[in-house]
Parts: sequence; C-alpha cells; structure tokens
Amino acid sequence: MSTLDLIIIREILMEEEIALAADMQNEEEKLQQQNEENPDQVDLADQRLHQEIVVSRLSLTNQRLTQVRAALKRLDDGKYGICARCGKNINPERLKVIPYTTFCVSCQEHFERANR
Repeated sequence: MSTLDLIIIREILMEEEIALAADMQNEEEKLQQQNEENPDQVDLADQRLHQEIVVSRLSLTNQRLTQVRAALKRLDDGKYGICARCGKNINPERLKVIPYTTFCVSCQEHFERANR
C-alpha cells in the first residue's frame, strides 16, 4: 500500500475510534440511567430486556473498538496489512472495506469454517 493509502486508512481508523468511544460512553450512560430508575413490576421485565440489549451493544462496540485500536498499533509497528495467519499481504481493497481486519480473505474463510 502507498504511504497516502496508509495515511487515509489511519484517518479512517482514528475517526472510527472516536465514534466508537462516543458510542460506548452513550451506551454506558443509558445503562446507568436504567439502573437508577425504580420501575414498577410491570416495567421491570421491559427494563431488563433493554438492559440486555444495551449490554450486548456495549460488548460489540467494545470488540470493534479493540479491533480498531489494534489496527492502529499495527500501523504504528509497520505490520498493517499483513495477514495474522499466513503472513501474506491483505488485499488493499479488503482493507479499504474493513480497515481493522487481521486476515486475508482465504484465512478469514478458514477461520469462519473452523468456528461454526
């Protein structure tokens, strides 16, 4: 990848990191708000469902944030765009679509088949 491509990807990843961190903060505030409410028995089940949804979104957002930060570290270390499994270069088009990916397409397919 060219230096310009890496600069653009770094900017995209940094913007994603900021957005994900803000999402995490918003979800945590929602969860805190829900915990501070004192619902009656009828609303309690509804509140628990909403809490489970918020916790699930927090988990997914945290996973994505971890992936983005790891991609930024790989950029800093000069290891960005190299497949973590086979060591080959990841297709630049794949990196443009999923800039935090750690696997090339064939290794990603292998990973998904193994984890079914």
